[in-house]
Amino acid sequence: MIHQFTPMFPHRLNSDGSYDSICRSCHGTVASANLESALSQHEQGHVCDPARMYQLSVDAFTSR
Repeated sequence: MIHQFTPMFPHRLNSDGSYDSICRSCHGTVASANLESALSQHEQGHVCDPARMYQLSVDAFTSR
């Protein structure tokens, strides 16, 4: 069986050449950096904001 890896923090390339790291759980921007390799240290220390997580769950419930 082949498992496809889905990154927890996909990276977005910005028009100015910098990169953003986005959290798949809270949809927040974890960090921005000029070098993509510099994002990993921020990703390792990321903790989702509980208030943001609650708001996302309320938004998902009310959009049904």
